[in-house]
Amino acid sequence: MTIKLLIADIDGTLVTRDKAVTARTREAVARLRASGIQFTVTSGRPPRGMAGLVAALDLTDPVAAFNGGVYVKSDLTTVLEQRTIPPAIARQAVDFMLQAGLDVWVYQGADWFLRDPEAFRVARERSNVGFDPVVIADLHGVLNAPIKLVGVSEDTERVARCEAELSLRLGTEASAARSTPYYVDVTHPEANKGMVVREAARLLAIPIEQIAAIGDMANDLPMLTTAGLGLAMGNASAEVQRFARHVTRTNDEDGFAYAVDAFILGQPPFARTKLGLPPRTRACLFGLDGVLAQTSSLHARAWKQVCDYYLRRRARASGQPFIPFDLVRDTCHYFDGKPPLEGLHAFLDARGIALPESTVHALNDRKAEFLVELLRQEQVETYEGTVGYVQAVRAAGLRTAVVSASRHCAELLQSAGILDLFDARLGATQPPEVYLAAARALGVGSEEAVVFEDTPAGVAAARAAHFAYVIGVDRLGRPAELRRHGADLVVTDPADLLEQDGTLH
Repeated sequence: MTIKLLIADIDGTLVTRDKAVTARTREAVARLRASGIQFTVTSGRPPRGMAGLVAALDLTDPVAAFNGGVYVKSDLTTVLEQRTIPPAIARQAVDFMLQAGLDVWVYQGADWFLRDPEAFRVARERSNVGFDPVVIADLHGVLNAPIKLVGVSEDTERVARCEAELSLRLGTEASAARSTPYYVDVTHPEANKGMVVREAARLLAIPIEQIAAIGDMANDLPMLTTAGLGLAMGNASAEVQRFARHVTRTNDEDGFAYAVDAFILGQPPFARTKLGLPPRTRACLFGLDGVLAQTSSLHARAWKQVCDYYLRRRARASGQPFIPFDLVRDTCHYFDGKPPLEGLHAFLDARGIALPESTVHALNDRKAEFLVELLRQEQVETYEGTVGYVQAVRAAGLRTAVVSASRHCAELLQSAGILDLFDARLGATQPPEVYLAAARALGVGSEEAVVFEDTPAGVAAARAAHFAYVIGVDRLGRPAELRRHGADLVVTDPADLLEQDGTLH
C-alpha cells in the first residue's frame, strides 16, 4: 500500500498527556516529508487552538478543526469548507445538555463562548487552545451559526448517557460523539473525521486508499475506517484498537513516531529485506496445514474414518441406510479452513444430526486417534519451497513458530522431518489467540511478526490481532478471497518472496 498522506488526531495522539510535542514526533514528521508523504492534523480544537502545533511542525497542508466542522489553510484563517449546526437544532442540544447537568461551551466563528469561566476543564481547555473564552450569560445569543457545541462534566457516565440520548434526539440533523471521556461534542452530521478524510482526498487530489489516519478516541473511528490505513494509539480503547489496521505505542511512549517508522515508512513499498519482509520483522509465524505440510489428505481420511464409524453405528441402530462420508465433497464443504469442532458441527447439521456437545467432543477425540494411527503408518509430505523459506528465515536470524488447530502439531512436524526448524510450536488453540501466544513464546510483539496463512479465516484472525504483515499462501487459487480477508500480500508459495530479491508487488 502506497501512502501519500497521513492525518493525525492531536490530543491523545500527536501530543503527550502533558500536551507536549516531543522531539521524536517532530523528527517523524520531517521523515514523512523527506519521503514525499504529506502530513496534516485534525482535532476538535478550533483553528486558533492549533496555532502552536502548526508552527512547531511547520504544517503547510489544509487543517481540519472542530473534527471536520471547518477546513482551513495552514494560516488557520482562510476557510476552505465549513459546516455549521442549524440554530434550532443547536438550541435543542444546548437546552438538553444543560438540563442533563453538563456545562456547555459554544464555538462560533473564531470565538469560544461559555457561562462560567471557573467551571470544570475550562482552565485546561484555555491552556490547550491558547486563548481565552468569551463569558456570556445566555448561550442562545450565540447560536446563529455554531460550528461545535461541547457538553462537559467530570461525571463520565453522565457524559456517556448524554451522548447516547443526544444521538437519538438529534437524528440526522446533527451528530453527538465523545472526544474525551469528559466531553460530548455536537456538530453538523458531516462534521466528522470520516469526512475529514474525504475532504482531504478532494482538496489534495489523493485517492482515499492512499491516505493513512491515526487516532485514539471513538470519534476517530470514522477516520480510521474511512482511510486506506487506520492506525490506533496504544492508549486507545479496545473498541478503537479493534477497528484499526495496526496498534502502536501510547502517546507518552512516542507512539506517533513509532507508527510512522513501523507502519508508514516501514511498510512496503518503502523498504524490504532480502526475505521480502518489512525490515522491522523479528519473527515469522507459519500455519502448519496448507502452508508447511500437505496434511489435508491425512485429516480428510481421519475424518472419514470417524464419521463413517459413527454413521454406520447410527444406521444399524435406526434401520436407516448408511450413507458414507464423501472424502472429497464432505471434506471440502464442511472441514476445509475451519476449526475441527466447527467443521464437525457443520457436517452433522448437514446430515440432520443433533448431538450433545460431549458426544461431539468425543467424536473429535476419536478423529485425533485415527490421525495418530495414520501418522504411524506414513510420512507427512511438506511443501519444499516453504521449508526452504523457513531455513532462509532462520539463517537471517529471525525466530520461527508454527501454529496449528491440531493437538498433534508436534507429531505432524516430527513425521514431516521439520520439527527442529521452529523455536515454538503451538496447537489445539484457535486463532487469533494461537498467533498471539506464538508471538509471546518468541518474545516479540505482534507489530514485529509476520504471519503466513492459507485460509481466509486464518488471515482474518491474524489481521484482527494486528500483526505487522499477513501473507496469504494461495494453494487453492483464491487470491482475491485471501486479500479480501486482510492479506497484505498473496503468494503461491513463500519461496516466491526469495525470488523477488526484496521487491514485493
